[in-house]
Amino acid sequence: MEVLEGKRYVHSHCYREDEILMLLRVAKEFGFKVRTFQHVLEGYKVADELAANGVGASTFSDWWAYKVEAYDAIPYNAALMTRRGVVVSINSDSAEEATHLNQEAAKSMKYGGLSHEEALKLVTLNPALQLGIDKRVGTIDIGKDADLAIYNHDPLSAYAVVQKTLIDGRVYFDRQRDIAGRAEIEKEKKALTEKLKAAEKKPEEKKPEEKKPPEKKPEEKAKPPAPTPTPTAAEAHVGGAR
Repeated sequence: MEVLEGKRYVHSHCYREDEILMLLRVAKEFGFKVRTFQHVLEGYKVADELAANGVGASTFSDWWAYKVEAYDAIPYNAALMTRRGVVVSINSDSAEEATHLNQEAAKSMKYGGLSHEEALKLVTLNPALQLGIDKRVGTIDIGKDADLAIYNHDPLSAYAVVQKTLIDGRVYFDRQRDIAGRAEIEKEKKALTEKLKAAEKKPEEKKPEEKKPPEKKPEEKAKPPAPTPTPTAAEAHVGGAR
């Protein structure tokens, strides 16, 4: 219901052009809007349809042919969709690659010839637009959240290293402070390791065995007296004859 009322954004996972066009038709039929297609590896094939419907695309930089759905993926995807008027961002399923999406965005300058500003938007303003939070983040402007990453080189350079990370204006990471504290951390780590090794070598102290109270045997019940045997008919006759 929230989707139909426009209260909840639709971010749909897809790969192929037929999947993309199918959901666009469903959205048109039921009167809701798709906000962004995720992965959208064949988005370049239907870029005009995406732009006409005002749908964003969040894709990989250069992953292709790693499974059947990705056979037609190309590294020019982001640039081609951008040229057709689609709001494009770069993402990744890899926890490691997600730490340097700035470099992934830079690949669109090689594969497709995007400008420096267009490539930078792939990991700044454009994803903010797709998520509907561009009034708070995505650019450095007065009144926006001070969520910043400060590099020592051009952010799109392979040589760029983060120097500081700020969230809401507070420094959460400072490279110089981090480097200065590494010796102390290493010292603490070594001390803890030695302590652990010493604990493993120390023989375990045997605890005195607790004396258990003797188990009480259940009292034997007195056996009932054996029944007196009943004389047989022959015995009774013999006894009577006497």
